[in-house]
Amino acid sequence: MNEVTQAMPDRQAFDFQNNKVEIMDLPTLRRTHMEDGPNGLPMRDIYHFNAIERVTEICERYNLDFTLEEIFAAQNNSKHQPGVSVLKKQEDLYGEKAVEAHILRRVYTTIYIHDHETDELATSLVLTYHQDGLQAAIGPCVKMCHNQCILFPERTVSTYGKTKVGLDDFFAVIDGWLGEFEVQMTQDRERIVRLKNTLVGEQDIYTYIGLLNVLRVAHDSSDKRLNSRVATYPLNQTQINSFTEDVLKRMMEKSAMTAWDLYNVATEYYKPERAEIPTLVPQNLAFATTLYGFLGIDEAQEEQIPERLSA
Repeated sequence: MNEVTQAMPDRQAFDFQNNKVEIMDLPTLRRTHMEDGPNGLPMRDIYHFNAIERVTEICERYNLDFTLEEIFAAQNNSKHQPGVSVLKKQEDLYGEKAVEAHILRRVYTTIYIHDHETDELATSLVLTYHQDGLQAAIGPCVKMCHNQCILFPERTVSTYGKTKVGLDDFFAVIDGWLGEFEVQMTQDRERIVRLKNTLVGEQDIYTYIGLLNVLRVAHDSSDKRLNSRVATYPLNQTQINSFTEDVLKRMMEKSAMTAWDLYNVATEYYKPERAEIPTLVPQNLAFATTLYGFLGIDEAQEEQIPERLSA
């Protein structure tokens, strides 16, 4: 049975001073203060809860068995356009830290699709709403650790960036994914089988960690000859350090490492509790496509593995 709302109580207050991330249900999100632009229309042309509702309506149209999972909202450090703003006038009306007094500009939603679910995998459609616009992605979800996989570039769409689309086209792409759900799910799971069947030796693991560092340094460089060649790095420096430690521990526990093991370690960092919401989808995809290119699993589909950064 479809579940559009989550089995959690309606929230009365948020505490972003002590919590980087707050989790809520859809009715709570609807009660937050709506932000309009100077033209009186919603910022980013749609309210966050309306975007979620449009996606769930598409799921219903295709008779998919789905659950609306967690909705996360996050703060960030921007003074000009923070992830969360609290309106004093609304607090005077509804109480200190009241849900109704909050403007939420960074929201991450997971819609869990149960069709053809296995003990290991389901499918998740994620929707991010933030200061730049909207982004969506679809792919397998590892149920045990709730790790999201994004295995093909064409499984993402956004209303901003080099490949941006308009709002109607944004939802049309999602409609296309769900209209071909079984075909795309099968392709995703076949790719997982290839990752599981690709063994990665110790030296290759060390070399790959080095590549992650090279991509991060090049992307953050002030030299345009370097930063122009790396669109998105898979992990930032702090994440690379944690990833390396976790991989070393995994190597001690397993007799052989696979490409799937490496990717699964990385997906632990692509969660709203552990990273900035706008980076979650792009970095997840960047890790996968970088790994494919490095191991020759198939032709690299991302320009971010430069042939020679020193060229």
